[in-house]
Amino acid sequence: MESAEIRRRIVEYLKSVGSASVYEVAKAIGLSYGSAQWHLYVLEREGIVFSVAKGKKRIVMLKDSLDAYIKTLKVRDFFRDFWQLLRELGIESDMDVVDALKILEVERREVASSILSIARNLYEARRGRGQT
Repeated sequence: MESAEIRRRIVEYLKSVGSASVYEVAKAIGLSYGSAQWHLYVLEREGIVFSVAKGKKRIVMLKDSLDAYIKTLKVRDFFRDFWQLLRELGIESDMDVVDALKILEVERREVASSILSIARNLYEARRGRGQT
């Protein structure tokens, strides 16, 4: 089977299941584990799929599959990836939140808005517990 055909079958499989481990992809398509890894690497490099760590496994899904991504995401992995995004945008851990929001307003307005909303919720929760 040609590489293009293998990759098309992988994409079709992921469309049908949402997300799968490398092993599951290999088994479903009839590939060796190493071959599946290679084709998934190529698809990820081309921006068609992406992978996330789930314990010791790599889970792959189509790039436009937000629902599948959220279903496989662990909180610790979410915060690790979020912190990496912030660092890539120039946010440092010892920065004031106001300074970070100024940077994010330019680079990623939706992230700045989300952080501001979370800060408001934290403030309200602390006020409710009498900690402000």
